[in-house]
Amino acid sequence: MKRCGDTLFSHERSAVKSLLNGVAWLFFVVGGSAFWFGGRAIHEFANTERVLAEIEGIGIAILFGGFGAIAKSFADHFDDTSA
Repeated sequence: MKRCGDTLFSHERSAVKSLLNGVAWLFFVVGGSAFWFGGRAIHEFANTERVLAEIEGIGIAILFGGFGAIAKSFADHFDDTSA
């Protein structure tokens, strides 16, 4: 079965892996920022209840943290195409 990285050259594979690692860390930064500052920002700008805004901020942090973990996992296993 042909996998995603089979048709890429080694330098392209390396570039895609670096891009995925960068995207993963960007998602982690957005998730961390949403965890620390998201609730207060949502409360101030959307005029919602503070508790609801904090829950939304935590939900956004979990979502972006999950996206970051998926991107990091995909980047880690991207070079495992030697079959």
